[in-house]
Amino acid sequence: MAYQIGDYSMTIKLSDLGGGGGGGFIGDIKPLNVDDTGGLFVQDDQSWLRTGVVSSDLSDYPDAKIVTNTAAYTGISFSVASQDLSPTGITWDGTHFWVIGISNATAYKYTAAGVYTGTSFSVASQETSPRGITWDGTSFWVVGIITDTVYKYTSTGAYTGISFSVAGQDTSPIGITWDGTHLWVAGGNRRGFKYTAAGAYTGISFSVLGQMQNPQGITWDGNSLWVVGTNNDAVYEYVTEFVGVATASTEYSVPTYVRIK
Repeated sequence: MAYQIGDYSMTIKLSDLGGGGGGGFIGDIKPLNVDDTGGLFVQDDQSWLRTGVVSSDLSDYPDAKIVTNTAAYTGISFSVASQDLSPTGITWDGTHFWVIGISNATAYKYTAAGVYTGTSFSVASQETSPRGITWDGTSFWVVGIITDTVYKYTSTGAYTGISFSVAGQDTSPIGITWDGTHLWVAGGNRRGFKYTAAGAYTGISFSVLGQMQNPQGITWDGNSLWVVGTNNDAVYEYVTEFVGVATASTEYSVPTYVRIK
């Protein structure tokens, strides 16, 4: 494991760290894609973790991969004003976009090209001020600030009767996302809170206060959580697992702020 501080560095081979009693290599190290301005990478056969990757490292570490941030506005957009003048949340169900807003407390379905399909469903009977919506692969979840509650809907928008309160953690929940196993809710308490699929608070949360005052949305990209706020109009990335040496039974679940995009 290599650490670089200024002109000083220290390298440790992970296999030398032992297994906390049994010795030997710990865990299954996988190659990582890294940022080209000082990220991390791991090479399976050598078991190295290193900082400060540059192009010359590729000859010594052939499994390393340089990834450059190429995010840029594509120039593509679509208006939802004909359906809702105050849109507050958006999600993707694998084939279509769904946008929810507070004008009508309704979620509207759009094609990938941004064409309104004519399909929508109301959540007004449950929440008159919905702020966030997410898709878990089979169902929609909607959160709002009037009831401080998360509601579950079928793929066709029928309320399932399933809900859970987040008021014990945040009385102004605004954003919600699904990470494949858990729901995350962020809002006025300036924290992201983790819930099981059954709606039980896991006791795990992370603060975004060091980056923003007013978080407005949260989403999961398959590897990291991304939170956007209004005070500085920026999006921040948070990782949810410790990168390094860990046993299979150890969970490092407190997200760490990574960088501004």
